[in-house]
Amino acid sequence: MISTFVDVLEPITESNFFPEGYLLANLDLRRAAVDARTHFDAHGRFENRRQVSRHMFAHSEYRTKKFELFFPSIKSSAEPPARSFPISIGTEHFSLDAYQGESANEGFGPFVEEIENNPDRRFLDIGCGLRRRVYLNCLYLEVYPSVSADLIVSPDCVYPLADGAFDGIGCFAVLEHTKKPWRVVEEMRRMLKQGGKVFIDWPFLQPVHGYPSHYFNATREGLATLFLDNGFAISELKTFPFQGPDHTIAWVLGKFLRSLPADAQKKVMRMTVAELLAHKPQDEWWTRTLNMLPDLVISEFACGNSLIATKT
Repeated sequence: MISTFVDVLEPITESNFFPEGYLLANLDLRRAAVDARTHFDAHGRFENRRQVSRHMFAHSEYRTKKFELFFPSIKSSAEPPARSFPISIGTEHFSLDAYQGESANEGFGPFVEEIENNPDRRFLDIGCGLRRRVYLNCLYLEVYPSVSADLIVSPDCVYPLADGAFDGIGCFAVLEHTKKPWRVVEEMRRMLKQGGKVFIDWPFLQPVHGYPSHYFNATREGLATLFLDNGFAISELKTFPFQGPDHTIAWVLGKFLRSLPADAQKKVMRMTVAELLAHKPQDEWWTRTLNMLPDLVISEFACGNSLIATKT
């Protein structure tokens, strides 16, 4: 019987170890071109490294069954070389080498619950990254060959999927990385059945981060407006615990401190919050401290940016 889900990264035992899965799960080892078995015996078993499940490879029973479920909804003039996921459509795709590492997580709780509670319905996960668990009734889409992805497409914000094909669509920490997020929202509406739901996570006060590029953040009002203007009725709009100000503060202060020279970092670490806030923007201390940072870091945390351009 085919499982309704697969745990993508699995613990390794002597009986299930295989080189392809080990290297696919460990980008650093692939880039170093090491021998999988040698590395696992010497280091991997002690580092608790994992491997990609055999179920995630092409022609497995899971991948083949999923292909049968979703291929009728895929719009493509070319027949895939094999009737099994993963498949690629389009000529432009990002390379995994362009990423420092894949975004790996369990998924957005309400979306996962919707998938699990409705096994006969069809779902789409746009920009899935590396999901730790994937479901048979959910199509996972990316713009680069992620382990979790069933369908790899061009990063043009237009998707080769039929109108009204899905009961629910999830898109998590992805819209800020698209050049035309408004176009993605239009596509979501097109691909959803009447009454279908979207589940969205869109950053607001997050510094610049690349997967591989970062274009737009959104306030709650901006997020709501984009979906209201495209004919959606909003049932919930809030900040979940994993999106709270604590994450913003930890991210900003942590990266800021790590980017300073060691001596300056130690001095700032010894300051109280009151002492830090006592320095006004652009005063002598801030000017001296910021001059220690490269412009790339300044751009990641800038309060704003200015542009002067000429019509061509």
